[in-house]
Amino acid sequence: MERRTLILSAPEVLSCLDLDETLGVAEETFRENGLGRTILPPKLFMYLPGEGHGDYMFAGPASVPSAKAVGVKIVTGYKANPEKFGLPHILALLILTDPENGYPLAIFDGTHLTTVRTGAMTAVAAKYLANPDSGVLAVIGGGTQGRSTAKALNRIFALREIRLYDLDSRAGERYREEMSPLLNLPIRLCSHGEEAVRGADLIVTVTSAEGVFVRDEWVRPGAFIASVGSYPELDPALPKKVEKLVVDDRTQARYRGELWKGYERGEFHDGMIHAELGEIVSGKKKGREAREERTLACLTGVGTLDVAVARRVYETALARKLGSWVSLW
Repeated sequence: MERRTLILSAPEVLSCLDLDETLGVAEETFRENGLGRTILPPKLFMYLPGEGHGDYMFAGPASVPSAKAVGVKIVTGYKANPEKFGLPHILALLILTDPENGYPLAIFDGTHLTTVRTGAMTAVAAKYLANPDSGVLAVIGGGTQGRSTAKALNRIFALREIRLYDLDSRAGERYREEMSPLLNLPIRLCSHGEEAVRGADLIVTVTSAEGVFVRDEWVRPGAFIASVGSYPELDPALPKKVEKLVVDDRTQARYRGELWKGYERGEFHDGMIHAELGEIVSGKKKGREAREERTLACLTGVGTLDVAVARRVYETALARKLGSWVSLW
């Protein structure tokens, strides 16, 4: 019996990614995580030598048996890519395997998948941790993930306004030109993070930089904050002062994303974390319990979500007869 592997290009993958469907996959995957019915080893991560400070590669294997999803996502982050090579800062490759025998079912671009699932995971966190009548969204970082997150949150909440702060004013203008008519929402470009954050119901940091973009005193009672970047983006006091701190994976939180520097300095420990998001989605722990609570989700991205969404992309591509086939053995 000849076995073949499906190869999908980036445009083909993008055409198979439906946001509403991805939101459903994300929520169900977090539920499976919380119930202990997935396999999620820590990501293998390394910084790379070269011109770019902080360039990296990581690999995240995972298994979601209920979705028949097993695979690995390989991600590289090269800061010089856009200007030097005309490539995205972050590139990703997804390898999906047969859960019965390990044969590679598909190999395809994971960059668009990462973008869409990042917005979806943030929206799932907000669904359980934000006030349901939240209407003002502050976005710190006007890149691709800032776009996907706004799209996903607009599916969950009746947004009235988006406030955007980006270090690059030109990026902000491009964001407003594209997103305002797409979402039919006013987008205010802010000259400082404080202008965007004060009074906002939902605050999302999706930058590729390290810095203090959101200070504790700017965040009003009842607000939901999501830190989704690879580096610390918040006032170090904020994770210690919110009423509920949630992560998507405790192990990853120790060496990636918002909390790892606090762990390194000995200023942060596991006992400060209220729950993993999967524990909340599965009902094991409480999400938001009071209107005035400030809640913070520090999300580093989990491999189970990548492979579950990848499986859905694969099935959609098969149904649409997309891609090309190769025999590897």
